[in-house]
Amino acid sequence: MKHIFKGIVVILMIAYPFFVGWGLSQGQFVWVSVVLIVLGIIRLFSQGHPLLLPLTWFAILCGGLSLLLQEHAWLKMYPVLMSVGAGIIFASTLIKPPSMIERFARLVEPNLPESGVIWTRKVTIVWCIFFVFNAAIALYTVIAAPMKIWVIYNGFISYMLMGILFLGEFILRKRHQRLNQQQLAELNNQKKE
Repeated sequence: MKHIFKGIVVILMIAYPFFVGWGLSQGQFVWVSVVLIVLGIIRLFSQGHPLLLPLTWFAILCGGLSLLLQEHAWLKMYPVLMSVGAGIIFASTLIKPPSMIERFARLVEPNLPESGVIWTRKVTIVWCIFFVFNAAIALYTVIAAPMKIWVIYNGFISYMLMGILFLGEFILRKRHQRLNQQQLAELNNQKKE
């Protein structure tokens, strides 16, 4: 039941831009603000990973400021803050290893070789750069783009870009692993000769 509940919260957070677009088009930003605060509070008490805590607080902050200031732009700022927060989280793992991508890679491959650690560190840097650009584009959609563009970018394009980066990295990591294994096999063969 706990996993189903967490899954529902995640789905609602992913669908957030569409919900905001619909809510604001209906003039219902107060309800959207309340939902964002409630989702944030639910995530706060769902005992997620401590690294994700700032992202949860961003949800509560954006919803709260929207209600308090009666300004719907704070609802549109949530994806910006999510990208900034994710960038900070990923960057913090570069300072205090293991890097974020290494953590993900070790879920699949617990005995990650040193070459894999170096690779995942580089990929974590790529993700940090992605989050900076994503936050900048999301901020542009808040400031200068019509609501339709904000919804399309933050509800679709941004997720597609993340998926492409994730899939591309996975494919390149597997290729990198094969090349390293081939080089290791060649070295072992040379030593035997």
